[in-house]
Amino acid sequence: MKKRDKELKRRYGKLAEGMEPYYHHLDLRPLSEMDDEAFAFIMEKVKGVNMLDLNETQISNESINYLTRLEYVNELRARGCHNLNDGCIPYLNKLRSLTFLHLKYTGITISGLLQLTGLTNLKELMFSADEEGDITEQMLQLKQQLPGCAFVVNAKPWIFED
Repeated sequence: MKKRDKELKRRYGKLAEGMEPYYHHLDLRPLSEMDDEAFAFIMEKVKGVNMLDLNETQISNESINYLTRLEYVNELRARGCHNLNDGCIPYLNKLRSLTFLHLKYTGITISGLLQLTGLTNLKELMFSADEEGDITEQMLQLKQQLPGCAFVVNAKPWIFED
């Protein structure tokens, strides 16, 4: 057994053993030091999650890729996951059951969000926009791609002018 495997078993073994196949709300926020390897170790038995809370953890794009193995994830909260960036967009696109996505304070840009396609169930998208200048044009494009979705940008609901 590798040193890393022993460490994962020591730190997360009891949690991993007690995991259920399905969750209404799985809150992993208390594990703020959790990285991709720990996430995969913990999630091995899990098949579906209604609400997955990963806020402020150390996960990266690799963990979002891992989520594509699940039957469903309806709500994904990844606020403050600084290791996430636009590289996770192809994996998010595979999470077709998503209805809520919170990506505030991540490395995901509005340009990356414009690559979201086919998330027809998405009802709310929360994110940060650091880009200098006006993002109105990009927001209109985002609305076209996700017509049934409400947007919260920098903690404020985005209102589209008619």
